[in-house]
Amino acid sequence: MPYRRLPTTDKARLRALEAALNIASDRDAGKLAFSKHTLFELKNIKTNFENHLTHHVLEVKIESEKNVKYKGAFEKARLYVSHFIQVLFMNIEREELKEDVLAFYGLQDSGGKVPSITSEQEILEWGKKIIQGEQKRMQKGGSPIYNPSIALVKVKVEEFNETAIFQQNLKRNTLRSYEKLQNLRKSTNEFISKIWTEIEETMGNLPPKNRRQHAQEYGIVYVFRRNEKKKLKSEGMQVDLLFEFN
Repeated sequence: MPYRRLPTTDKARLRALEAALNIASDRDAGKLAFSKHTLFELKNIKTNFENHLTHHVLEVKIESEKNVKYKGAFEKARLYVSHFIQVLFMNIEREELKEDVLAFYGLQDSGGKVPSITSEQEILEWGKKIIQGEQKRMQKGGSPIYNPSIALVKVKVEEFNETAIFQQNLKRNTLRSYEKLQNLRKSTNEFISKIWTEIEETMGNLPPKNRRQHAQEYGIVYVFRRNEKKKLKSEGMQVDLLFEFN
């Protein structure tokens, strides 16, 4: 026996709902294979699902576009923090600064190597350490380091921090939207299954092959096994009408 296959993609869900709506727009409510109440539900569910899907796609697009700016700010901040530390080490190597100043920046145990600055958290943590460290060193009478200056490093770190917070908010919004969409996908499929069952029951007095053909006009998807298709051909049924939504 052929079996129904519920939609597995958003495009397929919309096509299934639209197929039933198209039938409803061409026929009187009393001649439909589903009730007026189901038709009311159908319209609401289709509108709700379509609107939220559009909203989710837009949020994903915005997050993706803003991620380009985030990556740029990430790389700038990483470079400025890294370069400042490198210049600090070079000042010590040239004996322009004493090695004990590394304690101001939390670099006393670094072994003269730039620490790992490859993640968002590391950039912000080391950015904060060197900004505070440079300020403390200058308060003790030290001369400022340049190329880059700590003022410029601070600007780049703060710009990155603001961009990171904004991007995190976008990610949370997209995640909430996705979770809601997942719930809607489930409830929409449940409704599609319900309306398909109602349609089949309404057509229950028709011969099986005629019932399936008419049901497909309402968007019901049947999956036929290979041996069943051969049998249908031998019975003269139009197998080419047995389509699937992908």
